[in-house]
Amino acid sequence: MSPEALNPKKVRAPLLPLLFALFIAGPAAAADLMSAEKAYGARDYDAAFKAFHELAELGQPTAQFNLAVMYARGEGTRPSDIYAFAWASLAAKNGVEKAKAIMDDIRPKLAPGSEQVAMDIEAQYGNAVLDQHLFPKLASESTDLSERARCHAVSPYFPAYPANAERKGVQGDVYLEFAVPPDGRPRNPHIIYAVPSGEFDGAARTGVLRSEFPTAPPGSKTVECTTFYRFIMRDFRPVTYPELDRLVQKTLEKAEAGDPSAQTLYGMLLVGLPQLNKPRSQGLPWFLKAAQAGVPLAQFQVGFSLLKGWGCDCEENKGLDWLRRAAQAGQPDAEVTLAMYALHGTPDESGVKQARLWLEQAAASGNRDGKLYLAALLAAAPDSQARDPKRALALVEEVFRGVDDDPTAFEIRAAAEASSGQFKEAIKSETKAVSMATRLKWDLAPLNDRLAHYTANQPWYGALVDF
Repeated sequence: MSPEALNPKKVRAPLLPLLFALFIAGPAAAADLMSAEKAYGARDYDAAFKAFHELAELGQPTAQFNLAVMYARGEGTRPSDIYAFAWASLAAKNGVEKAKAIMDDIRPKLAPGSEQVAMDIEAQYGNAVLDQHLFPKLASESTDLSERARCHAVSPYFPAYPANAERKGVQGDVYLEFAVPPDGRPRNPHIIYAVPSGEFDGAARTGVLRSEFPTAPPGSKTVECTTFYRFIMRDFRPVTYPELDRLVQKTLEKAEAGDPSAQTLYGMLLVGLPQLNKPRSQGLPWFLKAAQAGVPLAQFQVGFSLLKGWGCDCEENKGLDWLRRAAQAGQPDAEVTLAMYALHGTPDESGVKQARLWLEQAAASGNRDGKLYLAALLAAAPDSQARDPKRALALVEEVFRGVDDDPTAFEIRAAAEASSGQFKEAIKSETKAVSMATRLKWDLAPLNDRLAHYTANQPWYGALVDF
C-alpha cells in the first residue's frame, strides 16, 4: 500500500509484505507482528485487530499504522475515523510516513474537537509515557563495558567438535548465557539460541564451564555473561570464525529493514561476540524493537536486562512487565527467571508456590533450565511442602543424562538423597561434586558446607543454584 493510493474505505490489499524470519528458537508469541499480518492476509480480521492493538500499545509503529487502517475500514471493529486518526498520528510520530496520508484523508471529516481523542491516545501510549513505564533507560557505555570486562575469558576452552555432528557433516550456531561469580569460574550455562537444536549444546556448555574468567574481589556481585559459538567443520573455533563480518552485516541489514527476528539475532550478536567489543547497552535497543513486535525471546531479553541492570538502569517493575509478557507467550527463560525472582531472599509460601508453577510450565515445555531449577527446588526447598526428593532425582537424571563435567548435577542429587534420609549416597554424590568443582577451580566453601551436613546425617536446605 502506498500513500498515494490509500483510500481507507476502499482499498483491501494486504497491509504490508510478510517479513523474512530467521530461525530464532522459541514458541509463538501471544501477539506478534508477523502472525498478525498473516491473520490479516487470511481475512481473520478479529484476530489481526486484537494482535495489532496489543502491539500498538507497546509502541510498535507498523502495528499502530495497521490498526489505524483497520479502524478506518471497519475491519475487526466498528469503523471509527477518530480512532483511525489517533493511531495514525502516533504511527506518524514514530516514523511511518504513509500514516500521514490517513491523517490527511480523515482530518477534513472530523468534527471540531475530535483531535483531542488523538491527544488522549498519546497520553496513554505515546513514547513519553512508555519511556516512564515500560522502556529501559540505557546505561553509560563506560559502566557497561566495565562489567562486561569480566565476561572476557582469560583462558578460553575450545571443546572438541562433536563426533556425531562431524560424522553427519552438520554445522551450527549456539548462543549461551551464563553466570560468572567473583571466583571467575562460570556457572549454569544455558542455551538461548541453537541451530540446529540440540546438536552442539553439550559442546558449547563444556566450552563455557572449562573456560576461566577474570576474578573479582570477594563480595562482588555475580555478573551475567553471554557468548556466541559457531561450529564450522573446516576451521572450528568458537567465537572466532570465518565470515563473521558478513554474518553481522547481513543480520544488521535485515534488522534495519524491520525484521523482528533479525533484530533479535543482531542484539544477540552485539552482546555475545567479544570481537565486536560492544557494550550491552547497544544491543538492548534492538531487543526492544523486536519485543515491541511481539518476539518472546526479545521480550525476555529486555525484561532480564531491566531486572539485572544489564546495559540499562535496574528497574524491576518494568522488567517484570516484559518478563510476564514473554512468559505468557510460553517463553521458558522468562518463566525460569520469574520463578527465581519469586524465590529471591526468604520467600513465603505463596512465593514458593508461584515459583514452582512457573518452573513446572518451563519443565513441561522440555526446557532444560526449567527442569534443572525445578529439581533444585524439589530437592532442597526449606518448606517441606515444596520438597519432592524422588521427583528431583528423576528430573536431574533426565537433565544431566550423558553430562559428566557439571558439579551441579551431583549437588542436586546429593541434596535430594539427604532430604530422603540416604546420607551415605548423599556423601558420595557431594564428594563427586567437590572433586569436579576442584578441577573447575570453583569456590569450594558452599560445597564443603553441604558435605559437612551430610556427613553429620543432616539434610541441607536452601538455594542450590543462583540465576
